[in-house]
Formats: sequence, structure tokens, C-alpha cells
Amino acid sequence: MKKVLMLLTAMMLFLSAKSQSNTDQNGIKTTITNVLSAQNAQARRYEIITLGYNSHHWQKGGAIIIELFDAYYATGYEKYIVEAGYLQGTPGTSPKLRFVNRYGYSHNGRIVLGTPTDMGISYGGYPNMTMAIYLDVREYSQYRVRITYMQDRINTFTDHNQVRVQEDPPGVNIEDFMAPDMPDENLITSGQLTVSGSGNHYFQNGNVGIGTTQPDAKLSVKGKIHAEEIKVDLNIPGPDYVFDKDYSLLSLQETADFIKVNRHLPDVPSAKQMEKDGVNVSEMQMKLLQKIEELTLYVIGQQKMIDKQTVDLRKMQEQINSGKSNN
Repeated sequence: MKKVLMLLTAMMLFLSAKSQSNTDQNGIKTTITNVLSAQNAQARRYEIITLGYNSHHWQKGGAIIIELFDAYYATGYEKYIVEAGYLQGTPGTSPKLRFVNRYGYSHNGRIVLGTPTDMGISYGGYPNMTMAIYLDVREYSQYRVRITYMQDRINTFTDHNQVRVQEDPPGVNIEDFMAPDMPDENLITSGQLTVSGSGNHYFQNGNVGIGTTQPDAKLSVKGKIHAEEIKVDLNIPGPDYVFDKDYSLLSLQETADFIKVNRHLPDVPSAKQMEKDGVNVSEMQMKLLQKIEELTLYVIGQQKMIDKQTVDLRKMQEQINSGKSNN
């Protein structure tokens, strides 16, 4: 009798442990895999899920949430979402993988989508497909995976909206890889954006628009900018070349003739051109400085003429005074 009770207890514990790795709460199913690991420094790949879906848009419950928990010594957590829902993916409904979150210190696992395979059956005139979903694990790492889904769990595919989940799949050796270092999910919010962490904050790629959804530069602002100081790095030479001996400075008459014809200064864009193309602040500042330096040369030239005329007038006056005294 005692042996029977011990056997029944062992069976109940086994069934309890087995049931805890698979749950179904009102249609939302969860499966937790066994520990899946690399073989020391050898990276391994595990087919944890095979998804059955329709190649057009006949889907329901398409989202599959995959969470990776580092089961070794370091902390590590990653979250992925596989989308295979109505009108999602290109072309038709090709499942799409999103890396949406990560925390912790160690990140040596990743989720990878396999190649679509035709089931040989169709729905709504469009082929049903299967696609393997893999967990890759690298260098001395171990992971448990929690998979949340609403598709029907099966062993053999007979239709779309089905999924085969393996808690303890066999692994195969693969080349080493680098796990993704940042989520690829869009950040969209109707609330305020506050960044309070210390250190530098940066946008690695793309353009930023404020007041516009079509930024055409690294920072595009439709509106006013208020700043205490703006520093612009030069990508064109400063205009000190104006003071070089071989600089071709237009005469004042040549400048006047140009203005009479064109209605703007030489080497400076016209008002119509600035209205059309905008103003490059760095370039315009250098143009204005060029004109100031040219104006300085004109003033120096004018002052030399004035000084010479002053000397000449003084000499003439001295000659006149000398003539009067002789008389």
C-alpha cells in the first residue's frame, strides 16, 4: 500500500510539473521550455516553434509573444513579438518579427524566423504555410523561453492558425553570432517624453522632426528655436582669403554695376533664391563675413585716398600761403 501511495504521489508530481509548463487561460496559451543552452563556446540553434498561417490574410490571434530568460549566472531578459495577423507583413501575410524589449546584463540569445514552407493545402484560395521560429544561444549561456499564443497547439499541421511548440527540442550547431543590442520597436506616445538619465543621449540613425513629419535633415524644426548659444562647425573655408594679395576684389564701380543689374550683392543669393531654398546659416555667415572684410578693404582704400588728398590739399594750401607772403 505504501509503495502504491508513493507511486501515485510521484505520478501526481510529474503531471503537476508537466501541466505547469503548459497553461491555457480562456484561450491564451503559455508554454515554457526546458533549459536550452550553448555547448560551452559552441553556439546552438533550437526550433522552439513552428507556425502555421495563411499566405493571404485569413488570420486570427496572430501575435506570438516570446520571452527569453537567462537561466545561467548573469541577468538577461529579451522580449520578441511575432506578428502573423490580418493584413500584416509583405507580401500578403508573411510573419514579421519585432524585438521590443530587453533588460539585464547578459544578452546571448536571439529569435530568428525560418523560411516559409507550403503546407500543400489552401484556405480561401491562398496556400497555407509553415514557418519555423528558432532560438539561437551563444557562448556558455542557458535560456528558458516563455511562449504566449492563441493559435491551436498541434503536433501535425492540418490548417492555418496552428502552432507546434517544442519544450525540449534538439539543437544543432551554428556559427557564432551577435545578439541584437537594441529593440526595433517604434516609440509612439500621446504623453510627454522625458529623458532623465545621466550621460549623453543620441539618435544613431535617421532624421528628427519637430513640428513636421517629413524631416529633410538631421534636425528639422517647423517653428521658432530659442537658444542661449549656437555653435556651428564650418564645412567651408573661412573668408580670410579676402586679405590675400591675389584676391580679386571688385571695384566699387563694378559692384555698383552688378547691383544695378541683379538687385543683390555679388556672391550672395537673391531674395527669391533664399525664399525658395532657405538659408544655410553656416554658409550665409561666411558670405556676410566675406562682405564685411571686402567692405573693410573698401574703407581702407577710401581712407588712403582721403589721407593722400589731405596731404595734397595741405601742400597746395602751403603753396598758396607762400605765394601770398611773397607778394
